[in-house]
Amino acid sequence: MKLAMYNKKPTFVAAQNDQLWGVAITGYDSIDDILHDWQSFLSKVLIDISDEKIINDDRAELLDANKFEQPVQHPRQLPAIGFNYLDHMKEMDTPKPKRPNVFNKFVSSLAGPFNTIHLSSDTVDWESELIIVIGRGGRNISREDAEDAIAGYMVGQDISDRTMQSIDGPSTQFDLGKSFRNYSPVGPYITTIADTDDIISKKVTTKVNGEIMQQATVGQMIFDIQTLISYISGVIELYSGDLIFTGTPSGTGVGRDPQVFLKSGDVFASNIDGLGTIETKVN
Repeated sequence: MKLAMYNKKPTFVAAQNDQLWGVAITGYDSIDDILHDWQSFLSKVLIDISDEKIINDDRAELLDANKFEQPVQHPRQLPAIGFNYLDHMKEMDTPKPKRPNVFNKFVSSLAGPFNTIHLSSDTVDWESELIIVIGRGGRNISREDAEDAIAGYMVGQDISDRTMQSIDGPSTQFDLGKSFRNYSPVGPYITTIADTDDIISKKVTTKVNGEIMQQATVGQMIFDIQTLISYISGVIELYSGDLIFTGTPSGTGVGRDPQVFLKSGDVFASNIDGLGTIETKVN
């Protein structure tokens, strides 16, 4: 099942024959509300919902994929992982990490699936990523229990100002360099973990102006989803609605020779198999 914000309402989304059908979710004002009540929603509402029921519901309407809104509006935290694909490490000439490299994207940088940015410098880079959406939070979550903490997955973009990121030396402003306005778009909806078959086989693809720039499967991550949740929660408490950016594959602009960065008029699109596509336009 997919959960979207559509017409300012939380909405069940089901796919059929390349079309998306939706039914508004009653009893909740937003997906944030649903995530804060995740265990109850899972056991009392989601358990009785299927794509077939949505499509056959008399209230179902055909959805315009271009009108999906930002699914999660107010997460408390956006932990993110750097250097989590081996080929990306090679293009950056960086040693393979011994443990997850965790940084923070500030929540004010969050944006929806159809996003517009103003460039903060002439070295703004693209990164497509799998986003983990936390349903049941906590501390010291074991690898074995990690999937129980996940509500679902989204597509994300970690847009990076490489000049700011290294303004006083390598990685001296990692967090700020990735947190300008609208530099953390997510969406287009949450695909629940129960509806995500074999997440590690899903392909992450970046296109800039229609040209493929990045492509890799989730299974190529150095530290897998369970490891990330366990490691992060061993230090900070994860809360319902938190979004974890899991790292990006090779093919970033900074890793190319010569380097290539976003410019005015560019369109940066990110897709993950079965999870949808999000798009950022550069003013």
